[in-house]
Amino acid sequence: MNMMRRLKSIASGRTSISSDPGGDLGTKRAKVDQETEQKIDGVSDDVGRVATGLESNLASTSLDNAASTSNISSTAGVEKSNNSSKARAEKSGVDNLPREMREMRIIDEKSNHDEKDLEPSIVNGNGTEAGQVIATIVGGRNGRPKQTISYMAERVVGTGSFGVVFQAKCLETNEAVAIKKVLQDKRYKNRELQIMRILEHPNVVQLKHCFFSTTDKEELYLNLVLEYISETVYKVSKHYSRMHRSMPIIYVQLYTYQICRALNYLHHVVGVCHRDIKPQNLLVNPHTHQLKICDFGSAKMLMPGEPNISYICSRYYRAPELIFGATEYTNAIDMWSVGCVMAELLLGQPLFPGESGVDQLVEIIKILGTPTREEIKCMNPNYTEFKFPQIKAHPWHKIFHMRMPAEAIDLVSRLLQYSPNLRFTALEACAHPFFDDLRDPNACLPNGHSLPPLFNFTAQELAGASAELRHRLIPEHMRN
Repeated sequence: MNMMRRLKSIASGRTSISSDPGGDLGTKRAKVDQETEQKIDGVSDDVGRVATGLESNLASTSLDNAASTSNISSTAGVEKSNNSSKARAEKSGVDNLPREMREMRIIDEKSNHDEKDLEPSIVNGNGTEAGQVIATIVGGRNGRPKQTISYMAERVVGTGSFGVVFQAKCLETNEAVAIKKVLQDKRYKNRELQIMRILEHPNVVQLKHCFFSTTDKEELYLNLVLEYISETVYKVSKHYSRMHRSMPIIYVQLYTYQICRALNYLHHVVGVCHRDIKPQNLLVNPHTHQLKICDFGSAKMLMPGEPNISYICSRYYRAPELIFGATEYTNAIDMWSVGCVMAELLLGQPLFPGESGVDQLVEIIKILGTPTREEIKCMNPNYTEFKFPQIKAHPWHKIFHMRMPAEAIDLVSRLLQYSPNLRFTALEACAHPFFDDLRDPNACLPNGHSLPPLFNFTAQELAGASAELRHRLIPEHMRN
């Protein structure tokens, strides 16, 4: 059934929408779980069946990028080449390092001491297998002494369209690290590396080191050495879902708050839009429950008036303006994704489980109702004259169960707005009453341990915030 027929069916009442979000979500749940588990990128848009009007445009701009389990998204080179390359199926995690990672020749004697101190060194060879060692030299520039750092590869923890992430151990410090290895286009600088070098925040994964490796085929790979964190929000959520239990509200509060705090830093301190917020890209320390955003392969500094690709962000978390093909979008696309992630943690399953880019819009309309002409104009002015069947919004309190805190529902509703400029900013979200429990001086983890750092804002993070907003953000017991 194509999009317009489905919407007309909903509008006429032939398709019911119950308290089960999405109406027919129950029938889709098996497909959703299977797709996410298998990490299929879902390039299943049946473009041939979408002939004219909005559906044709949506199908052409919404081929789905990979829903990976781990920290793989894209090498951030040219956006158009990224667009075509993302439409490839991904492998699930495996224990043995893949073939292309073997035969690393561990030598690094060609360091150019005239290069900038932060330029990564080049290691000959294309990888290593479990138990082998990657050695690279840092320093040796600007008066700094040379230092050899060696990493022993242990196991693959994630694979994707653009490379592989494997767990390794630094032999000098015995520290566990994650090494993300991606194919590098020699014609362009790697945007992900450029962005990660300037990031420093307690809720953003840390870049420790980087180096290039080469192969006999003259392929160049970039290796990003990152702090290793064993869990993801996706894994935590699936743990509770498999036990048929809801995630404790304290964890929903903790994770959502930390995502928003990290995004405030990214959006307003460094000016970066992540563009792929999803549970798989949110790392969680299982002991402290500190959250860190990872995978900046799709991230970009959005410039006013500069067009961007609309084919970005994993499908279930894709803002409606992207589905409408908007190219001059804002950081608000990340805030839509946060709303989707938060709703998923509350529900135990995705809120908008579209089976294709086109179907994604149907799932959104079934809950938010038909967008008004003004809302469509805010998302993409090209579609203001398009006539949608009129579907009423489904009440948010009927999406969630009766015991759901009203503050949680209110925050979701303020993030999942059609108009990007009406969505909460990240800092506004942090100040929402849903997080008041975290600001209680007696707040702690369920095991009695202290909460991770939440209120150690820098002056840059709070720049531009009103006195009232600052008062809301920093609880009295944390003020100097």
